[in-house]
Amino acid sequence: MKIDKREFKELAASLHFTMDNVQLDKLYQESEFLLTALENLSSLKVDDLTPMHYPFSASSHLLRDDVAIEIKEPEKYLNNAKNRFDKYVVVK
Repeated sequence: MKIDKREFKELAASLHFTMDNVQLDKLYQESEFLLTALENLSSLKVDDLTPMHYPFSASSHLLRDDVAIEIKEPEKYLNNAKNRFDKYVVVK
């Protein structure tokens, strides 16, 4: 897929951008680089590879382990709630 400078200029105009020739040349060069890189990616043979959800073996578990506690006086804490229903705190 090739995009020429005329198409970039038309696209810029439709988006109400003004581009001088230096900017247009830079955009064209960068798009050529990007499109070439994408073409190279599409040529990779990946059919025999197993998909990976996370490519590193290091653990990313940064949360602490939860420790369950039993509240011995729930009424004491429920009385501090702005809104409550029965034995539950209502959060809006």
